[in-house]
Amino acid sequence: MTTYIDPSALEWNEVGVRGATMSKAVVFEGDYDVRSAFFRMPAGCAIPAHDHTKWVQVMVLEGAMRVSQDGEPDREVTAGGCYFIDAGETHVEVAVADSLLLVTQGEDRPGP
Repeated sequence: MTTYIDPSALEWNEVGVRGATMSKAVVFEGDYDVRSAFFRMPAGCAIPAHDHTKWVQVMVLEGAMRVSQDGEPDREVTAGGCYFIDAGETHVEVAVADSLLLVTQGEDRPGP
């Protein structure tokens, strides 16, 4: 069955992500080993060095994000841009401006 997301009906909740506080609205969590959510990050909000057990894809819908990884130059991803992080890649993410993100990732939480 097709699911349609009405932006006006999204339920936004304040969440802590590795010590950073932002807003989250779940798009999908289910039976396909993937989850997806919108995140609002205020300018200056930083997620300290971390990695994931599975891949993560971030689409910047509004604003700009700076992504830092050891041994790589910092990259700034602006609205309309996207970045993909493989499992195990340590990185830091900082909202350069107030940002709206769509994050889709392989499910990395323990199952039932």
